[in-house]
Amino acid sequence: MRIGRIFRLSFFAFLAAFWLAGGGSAQTGVPAEVLRYADMILINGKVVTADKDFSSQEAVAIRDGKILAVGPTPRIRPLAGPRTKVVDLQGRAVIPGLIDSHMHFLRAGFTWAREVRLDQARSVQEVLSLVEKRGKQLKPGEWILTFGGWHYGQLKEGRAPTRQELDRAAPGNPVLLRILLPHSSSHFAVLNGAALKAVGITRDTKTPPNGVIEKDAAGEPTGVLRRAAVPLALRKLPRASFEEKVQGLKLVIRDFHAAGLTGVIETIGGGVSDDDLHVLFEAWRRNELTIRTALLIYTGNLKDGQRWMRHLPMGFGDDWLRVNGFGERLVAAVQDSIAPAFPLKPEDLEEYRKFAGEAARNRWSIQQHTTLGTTAKAFLDIFEEVDRRHPIRDLRWSLAHVELISEADIRRVKRLGMGLTIQDRQVIGSELMGQAWGDAAASGPPLKKMLEIGVPVGAGTDA
Repeated sequence: MRIGRIFRLSFFAFLAAFWLAGGGSAQTGVPAEVLRYADMILINGKVVTADKDFSSQEAVAIRDGKILAVGPTPRIRPLAGPRTKVVDLQGRAVIPGLIDSHMHFLRAGFTWAREVRLDQARSVQEVLSLVEKRGKQLKPGEWILTFGGWHYGQLKEGRAPTRQELDRAAPGNPVLLRILLPHSSSHFAVLNGAALKAVGITRDTKTPPNGVIEKDAAGEPTGVLRRAAVPLALRKLPRASFEEKVQGLKLVIRDFHAAGLTGVIETIGGGVSDDDLHVLFEAWRRNELTIRTALLIYTGNLKDGQRWMRHLPMGFGDDWLRVNGFGERLVAAVQDSIAPAFPLKPEDLEEYRKFAGEAARNRWSIQQHTTLGTTAKAFLDIFEEVDRRHPIRDLRWSLAHVELISEADIRRVKRLGMGLTIQDRQVIGSELMGQAWGDAAASGPPLKKMLEIGVPVGAGTDA
């Protein structure tokens, strides 16, 4: 009896080994590497692989959210089983999902449901038509917002709509159109009459330091707010509820997918509290976070960073949401801006040095906001010092923006095993950059030099 049982077990073990070795293929015609069929195959198309030769294939098989195989359709078709979804591309192209290496999509979700997209508008009339269309989709009194993604320089008239034009386009809704310039979030906004009334801005409103409330010849607000005056309006906007933020995040993700975006490095940014992180976590728990999200923890000082390192492990999460390090800010006092210069105080750099050292010791990654060449040099001085005590080469540290980084400092980045992330901030910020940096604004960031030196570069939008 015992011998028979051993024989049966050995026989079934042999069959299993034979199948795993590919013996089953002769009977079924299924390639040896397939232990389970693909979840989806795409056939008869042009699949851009983005390999070193940027080659194209005809078909692709997908299983468990990962690429199983690429190749000609006859090679891929047998990977489909009875439950495999088969998509005939009929010659259409497929590209790898795009990954934005630096953005703030959680914050965008707070207002996305009420926003009007102006990025494709090319005239004032087109802007007004979009505002009018949005107003018809909303209830009277609901806000129409734009928080970025456009600039009046893209319009043939070279100006923003006026208060009166917005009044006519959306007579029943308050309207606020904001231009989100890089690291100058309160630079410009234009409001219609209903919006001015809702936020309480009148001819008697006191103008804050470094702000402008533009007024006409009669002393009445024109609706244009500049720089430090913009928060006067932003602080009075209705706040979205927790559930509205979750639903807004889903809308952002939907639009990102439509543009081919499948992954982001989320850098949080100003205007997002620790409690707001639960919006992201809730979407994740509901399996509604359908964009792969590498989360950077946004801190203001060393104490803040120590708190996170005590309670949260680097790399926590799964394929959809993962803690990816600190960034884009570690110590608020050393975060520079688009300005001719940015003074760095020794005591602030010392706090940053301690923070970076503890991050390296605890094996945390860092992405650091860095605009000016002087701050890039200062950060790299610190990173080289930290690296001598706690090597950072395999921690994937990076600098973000780096419009004015020098060639010498790009080479230091290379030696440290770091990367750089660059954005298209010049598209809407060229005027501001030109005023601050002169001719140097036209040549940054030095992408060609980065690639020649061989530094890993990630592209992003800073949206």
